[in-house]
Amino acid sequence: MIWGLAALEFLCVCCCRQAISLAIAVYKTAAQYVGDNLKVLFVPLMSWFVLGLWSFIWIASAIFVFSVGEPQQREGSLSFMTEIKWNDTTRYIFWYQIFGLFWVAAFINGLCQFIVAASTCIWYFSINSDSQGKGTIGKAFRWGFRFHMGTIAFGAFCIAVIQTIRLLFEWYRRALAKSTGENKCVKALICMTGYCLYILEKCVKYISKNAYIQTALTNKSFCSAAWSAFALILANAARFGWANTVGSILNFFGILAISSVNALGAYVFLINTDYFEVTSPVAPVVCVGVLSLFIANTFISIFGFSSDAILQSFLLDEQLRFAGANRPEHMAHLATTFGKKSSSCC
Repeated sequence: MIWGLAALEFLCVCCCRQAISLAIAVYKTAAQYVGDNLKVLFVPLMSWFVLGLWSFIWIASAIFVFSVGEPQQREGSLSFMTEIKWNDTTRYIFWYQIFGLFWVAAFINGLCQFIVAASTCIWYFSINSDSQGKGTIGKAFRWGFRFHMGTIAFGAFCIAVIQTIRLLFEWYRRALAKSTGENKCVKALICMTGYCLYILEKCVKYISKNAYIQTALTNKSFCSAAWSAFALILANAARFGWANTVGSILNFFGILAISSVNALGAYVFLINTDYFEVTSPVAPVVCVGVLSLFIANTFISIFGFSSDAILQSFLLDEQLRFAGANRPEHMAHLATTFGKKSSSCC
């Protein structure tokens, strides 16, 4: 049984060797892009800062809205314990604030994604030109703020709508659980509905991410770019599948290596220093490992997103029959190979 599965996997790898070689070349090119544009690593830091500032402003305004209402005694409690009773207007304003929280957060993340995508696409088609792919981050910033704010805002709006629906469904689920009790059928339906909404949010985020790449490549609006990205993924499912598989494996081991090395370094430092009096190094090491895992996942995601942009740039380059010679060196060999095969097929 095991040998049969191994033989089947070997046949699949042999049949998809071109897609696998493309996925490896794409990830090598993504590493080259990040190495040539180290400034892109500051883009997540900027998004964290802006998100933190926006969260602080939202919490302050939410506290003011939350305090609007009539204080009344809480049911079943002591006389001095009160709660704020809202009217419908205050309730609608609070839900509007929640939607604004999701929308602005999704917009900041979308702008960060577009900047990385646009910078990658510009670098792909200009690495071997006179500019040598320099200045792509600044140009991507100009493109995002000057030409494509509406596209990013619409994509963020779609994501915010799904997230708000999920939050409303969660509030409805808790209210329904109190009234229905232990009804297994209702619980199963609620669980399936919640999972479908989760999958819907993931799909919208995935389509939005690829739509931003198509916008950077073709200057299309969000809806046209999303449809082009969907059609491109559907027509090249094997290439996208193997690229995501290879990228996910490399990202996983990269994140694991970074967090493990940092945790090991923290352990060695704590047991060999007298500056900190620590009775047990387990808790600090775990905290360092978890924090390193979060930070590494954020920065490694740049490799994954830039590899998606490089793959779509290569597919556009293929549609243009590999005109020009400014593509990266790791993609140049594939362009020559695929170009010869396409010409022989014609």
